[in-house]
Amino acid sequence: MRQKRSFYFLAFAVLPLIFVLQARERSEIIHQVSLTVVRPFLLASHAVSNTLLQTKENLSDFWNLYQDHTKLTERVEELERQVVDKVELEKENERLKKLLDFKKEIPSKAIPARVIGRDLAPWRRTIVLDKGSNHGVKSKMAVVSAQGLVGRVIETAPYSARVILLPDPESRVSAILQESRDVGLAEGNGASWLRMTHVDREATVKVGDRVLSSGLGGVYPKGIPIGVVEMVGTEKNGLELFLTVKPYADFSKLEEVLCVTSFPQDF
Repeated sequence: MRQKRSFYFLAFAVLPLIFVLQARERSEIIHQVSLTVVRPFLLASHAVSNTLLQTKENLSDFWNLYQDHTKLTERVEELERQVVDKVELEKENERLKKLLDFKKEIPSKAIPARVIGRDLAPWRRTIVLDKGSNHGVKSKMAVVSAQGLVGRVIETAPYSARVILLPDPESRVSAILQESRDVGLAEGNGASWLRMTHVDREATVKVGDRVLSSGLGGVYPKGIPIGVVEMVGTEKNGLELFLTVKPYADFSKLEEVLCVTSFPQDF
């Protein structure tokens, strides 16, 4: 009886230990199995996490680079504008200096003006100035550039004026050859050159002679440079000469001009 009790006592003492040991082994097995199963998912999750983190960092770097590039582009554009403005300012100063030097040769009043418009009709050659009657500009005033005669004022408003240019088909100016003192009529034809007609057949004129305004007719003052003779020909009637005159002024590039009332008599 005592032996059975001892056996039962030993069984009750050992069985829990066996169960614990078995449970621990099972736990380790389960843990190992779990690690084996879950490990790929953990590795994949870690890789995805690292990829997302790296992508985020790359996107952040890209955005910073984009912002830097944008700022640098804007800075370059600003510097380019400054260079263009500087070059334009230098050119404008050069033009105005020439115009100022030319103005010094004019003893009477001269009104500076800027060209703000051009006639779009192909058969008309006119410009619009930013000065008008409120500034003293009047109809029939001669208009000159630093190179020479440009045209005359044909219409005024309080703050603007319209000028007909020498090449306009309706433009006429009495002209004189500086060397021979022969006179004629310089007419516009819509082209970049003028035709001087009614020149005496016996006139001693040659290519390269300077042509000035004669002052006859009371429209243009005397002595304004018009251009230079490029060709000499004889009219069909054989009684007169005609001349092709290249104007000094470049009418396609006019930007600043002077409106004058009179000119030196001996230019």
